[in-house]
Amino acid sequence: METDKVNDTYYAGFEGEPEIRLIYKDSDESYVLKIWNGYFDTLLDCLVQIESAQSNILSEYYAHEGWYEESPWKVKNIRETLQLFNSFDINNLSEEEAKSLTNILPVIPDLKNDIIILLERAVDGNGSVYIEYD
Repeated sequence: METDKVNDTYYAGFEGEPEIRLIYKDSDESYVLKIWNGYFDTLLDCLVQIESAQSNILSEYYAHEGWYEESPWKVKNIRETLQLFNSFDINNLSEEEAKSLTNILPVIPDLKNDIIILLERAVDGNGSVYIEYD
């Protein structure tokens, strides 16, 4: 029997605005991380600044494909995506970048950590991860 657990911490207060759902699934459970699109876009924009857009998730984001065209979109290389998020350090942002993100910046470290936990769960449990855009 599949049970759904939903974390909407990063979407609360933004109801009615574009939403991203990161979904972890295995044979026993489903876990959903609901994120306001503004937070997710900001995090990916930061990653694009420090990483090559050749990563599957970043190339899909940069080209506005993946979950924007096909929802749900299956993350093809979960380990690579996990490595990408693990490599991001908010302290590496320039002062100018940090200033432009004043209102969003405080949320990014916790969001990044919750995404990492979801991806680690998928790697450890041999599950799948999907991104839905709504």
